[in-house]
Amino acid sequence: MTQTRIVIIGGGFAGVKCAQVLLRYLRGYAEVVVFSRDNHMVFQPLLPDVAGSSLNPRAIAPPLRQLLPGASCRTEEVIEIDRAHNEVVHEGHDGAPRRMRYDHLVIACGNIVNLNLLPGMANHALPLKTIGDAIAMRAHVMQQLEKADLADTAQQRRFYLTFVVVGGGFSGVEVAGEVNDLIRGARPRFPNIGHDDVLVTLLHSQPQLLPEVSPKLRDFARRRMERRGIKVVTEASVVEISRRGATLKDGTKVEGATVICTVGTTSNPLVAKLDTAKERGRLVTGPDMRLPGSANVWAVGDCAIVTNAFDGRPAPPTAQFGERAGAQCARNIVRVLHGEAAQPFHFKPVGMACGIGGREGVAELYGLKFSGFLAWWLWRSAFLAKIPSFAQKIKVGLDWAWELVFARDLSHFRPAQTDPINKAHYGPGEELFSHGLPLKALYSIESGEAEVVQRGDATGEYRVLMTLGPGALIGEATVAEYAGSKVSVRAKSALDVYVLGNDSLTRLSSALAPIEAIVERAVSRPAQRIWRHHMAAMEALSKRRLGEMPAGDPLVAVDVADPLGGVYQRMIVERQGCAVVVENGAIAGVATRTDLLEALARGATRDTPIRHAMNAKPVCLTVDDSAATAAERMAERGLKYLPVLDSGGQPVALLSSDDFVRFALAMPR
Repeated sequence: MTQTRIVIIGGGFAGVKCAQVLLRYLRGYAEVVVFSRDNHMVFQPLLPDVAGSSLNPRAIAPPLRQLLPGASCRTEEVIEIDRAHNEVVHEGHDGAPRRMRYDHLVIACGNIVNLNLLPGMANHALPLKTIGDAIAMRAHVMQQLEKADLADTAQQRRFYLTFVVVGGGFSGVEVAGEVNDLIRGARPRFPNIGHDDVLVTLLHSQPQLLPEVSPKLRDFARRRMERRGIKVVTEASVVEISRRGATLKDGTKVEGATVICTVGTTSNPLVAKLDTAKERGRLVTGPDMRLPGSANVWAVGDCAIVTNAFDGRPAPPTAQFGERAGAQCARNIVRVLHGEAAQPFHFKPVGMACGIGGREGVAELYGLKFSGFLAWWLWRSAFLAKIPSFAQKIKVGLDWAWELVFARDLSHFRPAQTDPINKAHYGPGEELFSHGLPLKALYSIESGEAEVVQRGDATGEYRVLMTLGPGALIGEATVAEYAGSKVSVRAKSALDVYVLGNDSLTRLSSALAPIEAIVERAVSRPAQRIWRHHMAAMEALSKRRLGEMPAGDPLVAVDVADPLGGVYQRMIVERQGCAVVVENGAIAGVATRTDLLEALARGATRDTPIRHAMNAKPVCLTVDDSAATAAERMAERGLKYLPVLDSGGQPVALLSSDDFVRFALAMPR
């Protein structure tokens, strides 16, 4: 007879506890399989302690094979759940997909970090979700101390040692306190760093920190954190993150060399694929933690919304609820296997606690409120008791005892840089390259605009020499013509760029000789721009809005569903070489006659919708943009046509390169 197989996806609090309880009741009667990409559990509430160098990373990462003797632990990634056939599809050891049958399935894969919550967050903010994040954060903090100690000016030193933490919940408060303790504790070892050079700023969008605890404890936490030098700013919604800090909703810029984000999660891709009820990206379950309409698929932990029968409210995504839900889910599976009814999830919360730095904390346990050192001791003791391995308990306890007597470890390891291409985000006005500094990278604009500006010696005002848009490359040749003058490249708008270091570019060019010539031709250079030789025309164009430019040919606007043959015939009749494709009134793309002919060569027919033959990413400008910018953009990209949009994104005109040539020829000599 085939043995019952219970598959658990996820090695966090809920998944591990579920497996432990199943093994206790069903060892020898059922096979328990645990899928987790990491071969260890991560005790996430203590990640700030790792980042703050008060805990060894290994102390909070017990191996799953030691935690779950008797279970089959697998590090392959589950890529699909086939509920119709009771199977999970996972990657094999060779990368090929394989299938595994299950009798019961527990989905406990949690959420993942959403690094796209804010512009620039993925490029410039440090997350804190994994052991790797904590190790990288600790190394970064120590590198900032090393840089600050060698800084040339007090302004540079303070910038290096300004840390901005986004999010005033438990994680944000704990990491702000730990980072502040690490820096101020290490400061005496760095002779050039003063007490006032260090600043940790905690930004929170709500009126008070720690909304989960009582107002009295919130006030205590804020007062004590501010006393230890942490600047707390509430009602501060962050809308953008760049290499120089964070920008708030009201336009205020909070400068700092380091931004740490403890906000922003999204559903696991595996959960997103499931065709079942979800709320805010989390699986909605029945009272017994089964998915609606399913007899053998269960969901627990951060990826699920489970109603707590104790108060009728959804269980929050915390460790204590994850553990209790995992344990009861296991007992419900045992009941079902024995022919009994599953029970609704019911748990009376014990309380909550949070460390705020300086060996102080706030805590609410069994209705009692604590603050200061006692709360900190209770907080650490509670977590110590929750660590699921006795060996790990000993390791963590020894680390904390060591920290009470000796200073924190200041060593750090530089993370290896394996990817030569990085991404960067710049806010409006921030400089990519300043006069007098070597340009050590090649920039490729992904979105936004950059401008090359020159500062006048007499007036001190900046003159825009050229504007660069998406797809443009910025290298040494971009500013070579202005050698010796005060020229810089800065972001005109919010700017996202790919960055390739010169060393990496040199290595690639050596290996692939043609790349060097291609890049050399592609880099934006003033000397290559035809309009640089018609300065009078450029000056006149700079004073004219695109909405004021006369178009020589009519605008041919077609719908994305219009047939290719009809569109081509209309272009012939109206003597236009390009059609603007719209969807619901907004531009969706452009299609030239060449695009249509190439589509036909690929197998399209006269009845094929034009959406399959258009360029879906055209370069567009608005009626309020400068005509000079349009001329530069068209020359830079080799464009023959440029759609002009109104403020609502609807096309109102299509300018051609001939329109600009006619304008230049019509100017008086």
